[in-house]
Formats: sequence, C-alpha cells, structure tokens
Amino acid sequence: MGEFLLTTSRLGLREMTMDDLDFMATMLGDQEVTRFYPKAYSREEAVEWIERQRGRYLRDGHGLWLVVEREAGAPVGQAGLVVQQLDDGPELEIGYMIHRHFWRRGLASEAALAVRDHAFANQPVERVVSLVRPENVPSQRTALRIGMKPERTTFHHGLPHLVFSVSREHATTSREG
Repeated sequence: MGEFLLTTSRLGLREMTMDDLDFMATMLGDQEVTRFYPKAYSREEAVEWIERQRGRYLRDGHGLWLVVEREAGAPVGQAGLVVQQLDDGPELEIGYMIHRHFWRRGLASEAALAVRDHAFANQPVERVVSLVRPENVPSQRTALRIGMKPERTTFHHGLPHLVFSVSREHATTSREG
C-alpha cells in the first residue's frame, strides 16, 4: 500500500491513494469527527479530498498523509503539512485528524510531533502553524503537546480559528510530546 514517509513507535504515515477511499469517506463523513468543520463530507467529496492531497504531493512535496497503526496495519486518521493562506501570507500548517474510534490514545499528538520534526528537517521554514477552531479543545491540547502556543485569531474559510505556532528554534530546544 505504499512506503511510509514517516514512522513513530506506533504509527506510519504514507501518501493517500484512492484505495484509501472507504476509510477516508467514513472518517470525513462522520458527524462527530467533523463537528468543528463546516460540514461532514460526502463520499464524492472524500474523493476530491484525496485528489487534493495527491495534487499537493506533486506540487508541494507534502500534503495530508494517511496515518496507519503499524502493528495492525489499519488506517486511523490523517496528518501532514499543508500550505495555508493566512492574513500575512502563506504559512506551513500541521494538520491532523484521527477517526473517533481511535481517540484518546495520543495518536494525534504522536503523528503531529513526527510531522513537526519532519517539517523542520526538510522544509526551509522558521515556524509551522496549526489552525484550530476556538471550541476544539482536544485539538488545542494536541497543538500544545507538540510545543505550539496560541498567538492570534484569524478567519479561515469564513470561520474563526486560533493560530497556534512553534518556531524551529523552540522545536529543537525543547522536545514536547
């Protein structure tokens, strides 16, 4: 199913393919998982989601990757790097989403930390961000666990988001997680 681009003790992250559609459609269509998004996604929109990631891999060399539990070989979510247009211009965002059947196991933090470290090792950026809805407390905790701090509020896709960030310097001098 493809080589892992990143690995942790429990997880592997790899590029999504259309073979992952059933899992992605289930996760993106779950009202609980997408409760902080404008809506849950249809199967057709999940196809577009995967196609958008595939385009990012080609254009940017990264995107949201499928997160797989290495021991079981089963997908549990997505995490990766996405270029987002914010108030001050483009920012490299660490995005993460874990399917609700796998919540409260620290998988989002584990995947996001691997993505953060990958970003600073492979991208010419001095900082990375995560955009988190103000009411999404679990995602805020994940951002904090990987060393990010809230810096401001912005509107993204018409909705308020907190901008969490961590600098390269801070990420390499303190190993949260």
